[in-house]
Formats: sequence, C-alpha cells, structure tokens
Amino acid sequence: MLCENCHLNDAEVKVAVKGHEGVQEKWLCTTCANGGNPWNENQQIPSQDNIEESFVVKQILQHLAAKHGLNIDNLTVKEEKRCPTCQMTLKDIANVGKFGCADCYATFKDDITDIVKRVQGGQFQHTGKTPYSSHRKLAIKKQIEDKTAYLNQLIEIQNFEEAAVVRDEINALKAESEGKQDGE
Repeated sequence: MLCENCHLNDAEVKVAVKGHEGVQEKWLCTTCANGGNPWNENQQIPSQDNIEESFVVKQILQHLAAKHGLNIDNLTVKEEKRCPTCQMTLKDIANVGKFGCADCYATFKDDITDIVKRVQGGQFQHTGKTPYSSHRKLAIKKQIEDKTAYLNQLIEIQNFEEAAVVRDEINALKAESEGKQDGE
C-alpha cells in the first residue's frame, strides 16, 4: 500500500490527528510521518511555521524523487484496488486485520505476497522448530519431493529404466509414510 501523502513509498505508519472535524487517519511512509505535515495541500494549514515545514518536506521529496528519476508533478494517484465482492480495499483489510471474503485472496494476491515477505523477513517456508514427532514424517516428505523432481528430469531425458527405479522408491516412501500415519 502506498503512502497516502506522497504516493511514492510503502505506507508503514498509521497517523491519527484529532481536529475540529474529528479524528482523521492516514497511512504514511516513514518520510512523510517524520515530515511534520502529513496532510495534503488542499487542507488548511493553521500557522506560518507549518507552511515552511511542508515546503521543506516537499523540496526534500522532490530531490529524492529526482535522484531516482521520478518527477513528482507527473505522478498520478493510483486508484485503490477493491475486492469485487465485498468492496474492501487493502487499507480496510489492514485496519480490520482480516479479509472480507474469499475473493479478497485472489484480488490482493500480489499484495499478500509482499506483505508476507515483509512480515516473515523474506521467508516463505517454515524454518522454525517442529515437534520431535514430526521430524521423520517431514524427512520422508522431503525425500518424496526430491525424488519426484528427479523422476521428472529422468522422464524428460527419456531415461525410463532409472525412472522406473525412482518411481518404485517414491512408492515405497509413500507406503512408509502412510504406514507411519496409520500406526500413530
């Protein structure tokens, strides 16, 4: 989700400001959140000091954007993606903490991947501890996956004799795995 102020960086901070019109909330990048003026230029700015601060922040943002080959004046605001079924946006999902319906998973598939990468430190496979009783089962599962990949390679190069041997090994591992599950 992009910063609601600059529309350049990923929003990481939720800022809430209590004013005359009630509480206003925005999702901002760390740069805009630290800038002192997270609201857009259309809203009234109460004091002269804030105008100068916002001008400095805008100059900094323009400099950073130019450094990366972007022109702030030519940027267009991307319309928020919405789920076609429940009409939730990614911002709504972040606020609620869960998806609105099953179609949200398909609609926000790319965003979910980015979020999981950020939260899990780039990991998609479980790398933590597993129960001791599951070690053997997981080892067999890994062997089956490895041998299946090897079997597919053998079939591709048309080495059917060795492929038959690997196929039998896979079947034996599957039988052993099912036998372990039945015996537990």
